Amino acid sequence: MPLDYEKIKNWPFKPVTRRYTRADMIRFARGFGAGLPGALQQDDACFLDPNGAVAMPMSAVALADGEFWQRDPEAGLCWQQMVHSAEAITMHGPLPAEGVVVVTRRNVEVYDRGVDKGAMVLEQQHLSDPSGELLVTIDVTTVLRADGGFGGTAEGAPKPKPVPSDRAPDLVLEMATPTRDHPVFQLAVDLDIAASIPNARPGQLMLRGVGCFGLAGRAVLKLLCDNEPWRLRYLGVRYAGPMLTDETMRIELWRTGIDSAAFRMHAVERDVPVLNHCHVQFDA
Repeated sequence: MPLDYEKIKNWPFKPVTRRYTRADMIRFARGFGAGLPGALQQDDACFLDPNGAVAMPMSAVALADGEFWQRDPEAGLCWQQMVHSAEAITMHGPLPAEGVVVVTRRNVEVYDRGVDKGAMVLEQQHLSDPSGELLVTIDVTTVLRADGGFGGTAEGAPKPKPVPSDRAPDLVLEMATPTRDHPVFQLAVDLDIAASIPNARPGQLMLRGVGCFGLAGRAVLKLLCDNEPWRLRYLGVRYAGPMLTDETMRIELWRTGIDSAAFRMHAVERDVPVLNHCHVQFDA
């Protein structure tokens, strides 16, 4: 049956209360590659201190993670062909290192890109403190590749913003991905990575988008914010390919203004893009 626009647009999400500790923040940071040998190892210390760990802004995505609503039979979606295509956080205030957040969600819009291209769902999540003060807005874009052609429109659908193509990047940084011994954000499926992903090595594991988002965020904090998390205002990425354990990511970044930048991320050993059309706003 075709996608039911009204049902998906008005999906009944329930608020979720999440309590978290500094130990959770440290676990998320390790899932983002913090503490591994390389250019950021010393800078990562503040995110891994058991007595005073600082929360990474990207941890908001991990805190909001949970409900796989697309899999609910009532949704009537072909969730097996769903692709997580983009993610963004807008920081309204610093994320406390420990505490309680209330997560609320809504589907902002559902676009019909046609039978061949599928449907696009824009979901928005809000993290607030118990008093109702908004801390973080998360925008999630998913593509339902088998659910297009339901009679809707693609007008107004977001389009990627390319990185500068007329000059070399202003900053370049290489970072190690988490090892297979500590894959906090391992994709929870049994895949033969070496067989399904070109140039993957036997034993490598595929990592979820939240881990990829967090690793890129670590680079942004270092390159643009002097590793001061409170200076990050917005971080948005578009996923271009999988990130694996035990490999190297190269971040190429272009300054586009006094408080803005664009970047992309590339898997060095496999020579393939992982993130593209990524943008940052920060406190200069």
